[in-house]
Amino acid sequence: MPLSSDARTAIGYLAPGAAAGVVAFAFSRITIEPLISAAVDYEDAREHAEAQLVGGGNHDHGHELFTRAVQENVGAAVGVVAFGIAMGVLFAVAHTVFRNVLERRGFRPDAAALALLVAAGMFVAFALAPGLKYPANPPTVGLEDTIGARSAAFLTMTVVSVLAAAVALAAGLAWARRWGSWRATAAAVTGYAVVISLAMALLPSFHEVPGPITGPNGLLLGGFPAEVLGEFRVYSLGNQALMWLVIGATSAALGARSQAVRRHRNGSVSA
Repeated sequence: MPLSSDARTAIGYLAPGAAAGVVAFAFSRITIEPLISAAVDYEDAREHAEAQLVGGGNHDHGHELFTRAVQENVGAAVGVVAFGIAMGVLFAVAHTVFRNVLERRGFRPDAAALALLVAAGMFVAFALAPGLKYPANPPTVGLEDTIGARSAAFLTMTVVSVLAAAVALAAGLAWARRWGSWRATAAAVTGYAVVISLAMALLPSFHEVPGPITGPNGLLLGGFPAEVLGEFRVYSLGNQALMWLVIGATSAALGARSQAVRRHRNGSVSA
């Protein structure tokens, strides 16, 4: 039974993000989750060391509503897939708007290339630029007192990045007819880079990696493992890149299939 146009539209909006969410969860489950477990173990050791330093007693773990197994499997899967779907819908809207703008200006871009280009641009605007200023941190890294300030700063950086990317895109399209595609693209990218550099310089920085704990008898616990922190940040950014790649590639594949079906139907009608 052939799908209706509404069903095909819904699949086109939801499928890329859902596929990206599944792939991103699998990647994070293999590469990032062990680092989170290591950070949680360090947090336990730090609480124990602090308890010994203060009173010599044992620290008490609060009762967890969900076990670690549930959190790292069910909870993480639902969260990552839902985030992937949300980003996929946002990508579909941006892709449609961008394609319509190009077509009104007389451009006929390749569907697959356009999908991958839009996905790459959204990765830069939503993940790369904010992540360079405020890289992802595992548990234990960051003070509870600065959660609000850190969240506000990251959101501000993301908004600035997205708005700057949108303005750069609009300016590049406007300049393309006058200067040519390459010069317009270079000017737009340079303008975006300048805005992002200014935002990084003006927004506050946070350096809250836990240091070593020492007691009367010497070192009780070393600082947070640099290897765990570095790998967590690299894998987190890589996971975002993978998610946007899957969104772009899946959208390109669906678009190519849709075009092939339309060509086949038009050929059948003409015959």
